Amino acid sequence: MDNPDISNPNQPNRVAILDLGTNTFHLLIADISSGGPEVVYQDTIAVKLGEGGISRCDISKEAFERGLKAIRAFKEAIDHHQVTRVKSAATSAIRSASNGADFIEKIKSETGLNLEIIDGEREAELIYIGVRAAVNLEQMSLIVDIGGGSVEFILCDKNRIVWKRSFEVGV
Repeated sequence: MDNPDISNPNQPNRVAILDLGTNTFHLLIADISSGGPEVVYQDTIAVKLGEGGISRCDISKEAFERGLKAIRAFKEAIDHHQVTRVKSAATSAIRSASNGADFIEKIKSETGLNLEIIDGEREAELIYIGVRAAVNLEQMSLIVDIGGGSVEFILCDKNRIVWKRSFEVGV
């Protein structure tokens, strides 16, 4: 994730973060300052992107439309809150679907949002960063993230990831 320029207190630093998972899409909008992030808005929409097609490595027509509808709603919130930067992570269902790139391209053509498909290794790193921010990892720990399309295992402590692995199996 890019680091915002917090040296200019008059510069708007409103960031939107999109997490496009197999079952749910999440939007978090926050103001970033030297005092840390302040959440402005957040939303979660159950899109069930894997429903009807994940076993065929495909996003079904119905799931494709549910995903687009969710992103359109998120785009309205992003515009309403005058976001200056958007970061995203499209995960398992989108990265493994034969039409995942088509889904991302359709989002870009309809909304102007340029969303990033991340691999399982990057997903594991982001999970570690999030857990480390919320949990005291004083000793060696195993983080297990069971998602809709993948499961990530991260062996770590508060300073580093020792080992990480993503498996394209989920719930």
